[in-house]
Amino acid sequence: MTSESIWEAAPHTIAKIVILEKYLTAWFQILGRTRKKQDLWYIDGFAGPGKYLNYPKGSPVAALAAARSSLLSSKQNWIAQDIRCSFIESDEGRFNSLSQEIKDFENEEKLKFNAINETFVNGLTQIQAEANSPFRLRFPIFAFIDPCGATGVPFKIVSNILAQPTAEILLNFDADGIARIYAAKESANHESILNEIFGDDSWKHRLSIVNSFGKQCREVLALYKEKLRQLKGIRYVFAFEMRTKLNSLNYFLVFASQHPLGLEKMKEAMKAVDQSGEYCFSDARIDQELLFSFNDPSIYAESLHHAFVGRQVSYADCNDFALNETPFLNPKSMLKILEEKGIVTIISNDPKRRKGTFNEEKVLAIHFDNQ
Repeated sequence: MTSESIWEAAPHTIAKIVILEKYLTAWFQILGRTRKKQDLWYIDGFAGPGKYLNYPKGSPVAALAAARSSLLSSKQNWIAQDIRCSFIESDEGRFNSLSQEIKDFENEEKLKFNAINETFVNGLTQIQAEANSPFRLRFPIFAFIDPCGATGVPFKIVSNILAQPTAEILLNFDADGIARIYAAKESANHESILNEIFGDDSWKHRLSIVNSFGKQCREVLALYKEKLRQLKGIRYVFAFEMRTKLNSLNYFLVFASQHPLGLEKMKEAMKAVDQSGEYCFSDARIDQELLFSFNDPSIYAESLHHAFVGRQVSYADCNDFALNETPFLNPKSMLKILEEKGIVTIISNDPKRRKGTFNEEKVLAIHFDNQ
C-alpha cells in the first residue's frame, strides 16, 4: 500500500474519530432500543483507508466498532432491525485498504455494510436508488461527511439527507478553504463553487473582505449554520473547532439534527476530547497545560441575556439557545447567575420555588429585564 493511501493521522484527526465513535455508540443504542423493526443507517462520505499508520481506526472501523459494541450491550433490549453502513471512497488505493480493514466485521449478526468506490455525490445517488434505501423507507440516518478540502459536498446533498425525519450529519467544514476561495474571486471560479457549497448566492450578501482572516472564517461558518437552520425541522446546529499544531484554525466539525437529544449526546462526545468546555480541539494542546478555560457560565450568561433582553420567553427557548450557542446542555447555570443579578424574572407555578432553581415543568416563562 502506498503512502498516499495510508498516512499518519494528526492529533485532530484522531480526536475527530474518537468523537465519532463515542457519538455513534450512543446513537446506535438509543435508536436500537426505540426504532422497532427499522434499519439504522450510517453513511460515511470520503471514508478513507480504514486505518492510519499511527492509529488503528479510520472512521469506517470506528463506526463498525461502535455498532458491534451497541449490539452487544443492548442484547434483548434491541428492537430495531439491522445496522447498515455504507462507506463511500473514490480513491482506488484507499478503497482497497478500506475493503481489507472492514473484513473483520463480516460475520457480525445484524451488522450489514458495503464499500462503494465512487465520489460522495455518486455514491449517495447509488444508495438512494437501492430498494432498501433509507431515503425511500425513511429510516434513521447518520451521515459523517469528511472531505479533504472545501469542495465535494453540495448543499443540496446535505439538505436532501437532513430532509429525512430522523437524520443527522457531522460535517468536516473547511471554513478556511472556503474563505480563501472567496478571497481569490474569479481566479478560483468562486461563484460556481460557493453557489454549490451554500446552495444559492446568499454568500454574495453575507460575506465580505475583512482585516482578520479568522473573522472571515467565522463569517463563512455563521452563514453555513444559518443555511442549515433554515432547513425544515433542523433546530440544532453546533460547531466544534479543530486547530493545528501551530494553533491556527484547520476546520470545523459541524453537527446538525432535528432533535435536542442528538446535540446533547454530541456535546458529551465532544467533551470527551476537550475538557476545557471551549469545544475546540487544538493539536497545540497535546501535553500542554491549559492556561484558561471558557467553561464558565458567567461568560455565556451575558450572551443569553443579550439574546432575549426585553422579552418574555419559555424555558424551552432558553434551552435551545444553550444547546446551539454555548458549551452547556441546558441554561440553568446561566439563568442562576442572571437571577442573582436581578435581571431576569422567573414566572413559576411553584409557590415554594427557591431562587436559582429551575424545574422545567413548573417554570412557565422567563422575562429578561432591561439592565
